[in-house]
Amino acid sequence: MARRQSSTAAHHGVAHPQRRVRMLLLGTMIVFSLFAAQLVRLQGLDAATVSAAAIDERLKQVIIPATRGAITDVNGEPLAVDVDRVHIAVDPVNVAAYERWEDGELVGSGFSGAAQAVAEVTGEDPERLERVISTTEGRWAYLVKDVSPEVWQQVKDLGIPGVTPEEFHHRLYPLGESHAKLLGWLGAGEAPAGGVELTRHDWLTGTPGERTFEIGGNGEVITTGTAVDTPAVDGGDVRLSIDSDLQWYAYDALEKRVEEAKALSGYVLVQEVETGRIVTAATYPGFDPSDPEQTSEGMRNDVVEDVYEPGSTAKLVTAAAALEEGIVERDTPIVVPYRLPRGGKTFKDAHDPRTPWQTFGGVLATSSNMGTILYGEKLEDQQLHDWLRRFGLGTPSGLGLPGESGGVVPPVETWSRTSRYTLMFGQGLSSNALQQMSVYQTMANDGVRIPPTVVEGTTDDQGRYTAAPVPEGERVVSAETSQTLTEILEQVPTFFGTAPTAAVEGYHVAGKTSTADRYDDELGRYSRTTASFIGYAPSDDPKYVVAVTIQRPTEISQYGGTISGPVFADVMRYALQKAGVAPADEPLPELELTYDPKAQAPGHPRGVTLGDIAFSDERADG
Repeated sequence: MARRQSSTAAHHGVAHPQRRVRMLLLGTMIVFSLFAAQLVRLQGLDAATVSAAAIDERLKQVIIPATRGAITDVNGEPLAVDVDRVHIAVDPVNVAAYERWEDGELVGSGFSGAAQAVAEVTGEDPERLERVISTTEGRWAYLVKDVSPEVWQQVKDLGIPGVTPEEFHHRLYPLGESHAKLLGWLGAGEAPAGGVELTRHDWLTGTPGERTFEIGGNGEVITTGTAVDTPAVDGGDVRLSIDSDLQWYAYDALEKRVEEAKALSGYVLVQEVETGRIVTAATYPGFDPSDPEQTSEGMRNDVVEDVYEPGSTAKLVTAAAALEEGIVERDTPIVVPYRLPRGGKTFKDAHDPRTPWQTFGGVLATSSNMGTILYGEKLEDQQLHDWLRRFGLGTPSGLGLPGESGGVVPPVETWSRTSRYTLMFGQGLSSNALQQMSVYQTMANDGVRIPPTVVEGTTDDQGRYTAAPVPEGERVVSAETSQTLTEILEQVPTFFGTAPTAAVEGYHVAGKTSTADRYDDELGRYSRTTASFIGYAPSDDPKYVVAVTIQRPTEISQYGGTISGPVFADVMRYALQKAGVAPADEPLPELELTYDPKAQAPGHPRGVTLGDIAFSDERADG
């Protein structure tokens, strides 16, 4: 019995060899089954996911920059264009494998060899390039910035692993500072700042594209790998009404005069009479819009942002109002005193009149403040205010350039005792050069005011051009009033007027001078003058209005006729001749600016009253 129990115990304590083999075989089959299942999952069920993950590690995405639309002048001359440029980037890990062989001999390798090769092409300092490569933490850094595509192609041909391009567009302004304040510029992050670049940003801006491709371990493009391109959509072009030749010519003439007069600044505007289109908008000093180090100081567009008291050029509004309201006629006699007390103040002219016996036309042609008051005070306060506004003063011009100030025509209820008198000759209100030029465009256009425009049309990314509409005009004064005032203004650029230097040989010119007291914000008081001349020609069939303003002249003269008149004549002559406008066939008709008091009874029914004349005579000796 004992022997049988012992045998049974031995039988249960030691595994049978065949059973052990079966267990091992079963375990092996289970393991292989798990491997097989995983293999099926990887190669079958999850093949797409695993493959995608592997590709993702090799994929590189590059933004394809959209070309910003061009800004051109009226003749298609480029004023602002995008040019292709490249930043060269480097991956130091891959550059380490670089070798350069010549005639079977290794002449360069690694960081130093790559730096020397790139330097030979780009002109960069090889020591700086090697320092960038060797000290870069991570796998990316700019090696050389802002090179042409041609230079990048030469670098690419070197075959340096890990050296890649970053394409971008650089904004170029071919005509530089002469057009800068009108066009604006692109600031940090390619953000538009000022001018047409800002106002037409949405149209000029395109939509970037994207390029996706596979790269190998050394940074090389796998040509048979995944490659997907989403093309960029370029921005549209903007064509301005600006004539770039005339703009440059005006800028050059203005620069010389501002420097000669040691003035603060100046601007020249040229406008087509019949369409309102701005042909020139030059401001000096300018700035270089392509300079990446340029600061915003001095970049403001003075033409629309500067507001100042217009002075005598605004007398045209008072004269037009008096004619329209039936107060005067062209030959109405006015006795101009040497001093004129009004509103607790004694007014005088810049120069004592040659004779007190002047016509309405003579008062305007010789720019008499006192004569202007004598007929202007017959306008009611609200009438004067409304006429100033009717001509567009105190209201933005509608040109749409950023930063434009509407100026100020003060409401009647805020006037002081002297306001109504100073407003008659352009002091006590403020406006910019565009608004003041609009007064003369109105008069040149038979009394119809057309808002200024500067965009001629646009072209989309498909090359389709759309012309900008011409704004509708608004009649401000009658054609008769316009004709009368034109005949008077023709006398200004003559020996008898205030601006003989504004005459344009061979052409009849109508215009007006201004020498306005200039308010200096820094000093907090009036200091020196604003010297202006605004006129149009040919006066018998006007083509252009030209407005010249020079701020704070300190040399030569302070008067508008002397300072700004010659610039007006120079620019107007160039504009007319460039446009092929024929000179006048007939001499300028003579106009009586004075009268004989013995031949003309003082109580002229359409002139000033006897009381006014007696009042003037009483104080004629001051």
